[in-house]
Amino acid sequence: MLNRFLSPLQNEWLQVFEQFSATEIAPYADEWDLAEAIPATVVQKLAHNGWLGGLAKPENGGLGFDVTTFGLLNMAIGAGSGSLTGLLNVHAMVLKTIEDWGSQDQKQRFLAPLVKGEIIGAFAQTEVSAGGDSKNLSTQFAEDGNYLRVNGQKSWITFAQIADLFLVFGKYQGLDTAVLVPKDTPGLKVTAKKNMLGFKSAYLAVLDFKDCRVPKTNIVGKPGFGQNLISNNALDYGRISVAWAALGIQQAALAASARRANSRITFDTLLADQGIIRGYLAEMSSSLLASQLICLSATKAKETRDEDALEQILQAKLFSSHEAGIAAAKAVQIHGGHGCDESNGISRLYRDAKILQVVEGSNELQKMLIGKAVCNRYRHNAAQTIP
Repeated sequence: MLNRFLSPLQNEWLQVFEQFSATEIAPYADEWDLAEAIPATVVQKLAHNGWLGGLAKPENGGLGFDVTTFGLLNMAIGAGSGSLTGLLNVHAMVLKTIEDWGSQDQKQRFLAPLVKGEIIGAFAQTEVSAGGDSKNLSTQFAEDGNYLRVNGQKSWITFAQIADLFLVFGKYQGLDTAVLVPKDTPGLKVTAKKNMLGFKSAYLAVLDFKDCRVPKTNIVGKPGFGQNLISNNALDYGRISVAWAALGIQQAALAASARRANSRITFDTLLADQGIIRGYLAEMSSSLLASQLICLSATKAKETRDEDALEQILQAKLFSSHEAGIAAAKAVQIHGGHGCDESNGISRLYRDAKILQVVEGSNELQKMLIGKAVCNRYRHNAAQTIP
């Protein structure tokens, strides 16, 4: 259904992505989930294919993916493993931040290795006490001559266990600021975060910074740019990644459910011939199409820098992840006890779909931001519409 809306090149890329996911990811995703780890060889294959640097401009060594093609990559990988899309997400946010906002020194040191996948980037903003309230971060950057001393803690940082470079957000002289912190910086401790509900193989970790000393030249942009410019721009790509990964989960849930319905007999009747199951499949298919269209609209708006691009990205993340949760829940019902087995892919889809409703701003936060945008849009004729 999606193909008719894509360019010939985008369709070519989608076929390549889906083939890779079907052969290199999907058969092993449950095993990775139970082990809470993804083999390094898989990350290396993504890097070798150029996909970790896909969004980077060709002049910087990237493939120059448009935002829709980046979405297609997340969708295809997400159908195989939701956890692995976490890598595409955070790595892209760090890469695009340096490409768009980094100094020449930062680009020379970090951009090429990120594009090639020689180093892995991770986005370190979330704190236990702040969560989505990123303006009230407690991490501090204190001046120390030509250096900064970093103190604070970040939690639930995706792929932090294997990351080489962290984009860390905090306060510098009271201003929201983003700073690049390499993993080998003395005073940085990375502690694996295990036993999560979903995204079990996404290498989540807690970062503890205790007097970590980094050059002031590692500040990205300028002090004060951290939240309004750098974080928000990066989160556009993060939310697009989540929205399209949710499409992958919806696709996987629908395909598995249809196969189950065509093979499972209860009360002497195929599930596929039972009205309630057909109803579930119809709802899942309709929701998938609606999610595809809203995700396409969001990526096109981002590409053309439309005035409402942010609102559309928020809507895509909200709607697609919400529908992924519903689709995965229906898939569990269709599979019955088999769908509740932790070692079964259906259970993994269900748990990963819930994570997508929380990461890159909870869906409640998306609603707050979308609602604010709607109110602002109609504020100019409020006097005419209120008696």
